[in-house]
Amino acid sequence: MTETTLPDCAEMSAMNHALAPSEGDNWIAVSSEELPVDVAWRWATVAACGGVVTFCGTVRDHSDGRAGVTSLEYEAYPEYVVPKMADVASTARSQWPELGRLVLLHRVGMLAVGEVAVVVAASAPHRGAAFAAAEHCIGSLKRSVPIWKRETWPGGSVWMQCDHEGLPETGATTSTGTSSVPA
Repeated sequence: MTETTLPDCAEMSAMNHALAPSEGDNWIAVSSEELPVDVAWRWATVAACGGVVTFCGTVRDHSDGRAGVTSLEYEAYPEYVVPKMADVASTARSQWPELGRLVLLHRVGMLAVGEVAVVVAASAPHRGAAFAAAEHCIGSLKRSVPIWKRETWPGGSVWMQCDHEGLPETGATTSTGTSSVPA
């Protein structure tokens, strides 16, 4: 399988939607537009692979210890995030060399409850590798890719602590519904 060439930093900054690549076996993107779940599943489906696993992470109406969440806002620096996502895909391919195609898409901007924030799809000749690779990719993405999120509820908002590897654990909470991105 071949790797998708990453766009340069200027191209990544200009991206506002996720388009399936015309070549390569990795589709990696950060997008401000609705994530194309059906297109991602169809793109990951290839003749040599009998297993396709698709995971969608959606905005839910609560978080640990807090009910009434109304939205999440995601922020990311594509110049830094896309290469980190490519590292996740590369690691998955080294662990499961039989993988067909991999999709790693993450949304940025304001999302309401029920909207899709992240899509991971993995195809492989058999279901075991597809499931394992998809689980590895979403777990690694959440642990190692620095994407900030602000959780909003009727009484305020908070930028969630960044517990990604190599970044400081900081955050700001407000009761007015406004806050700045953690430094």
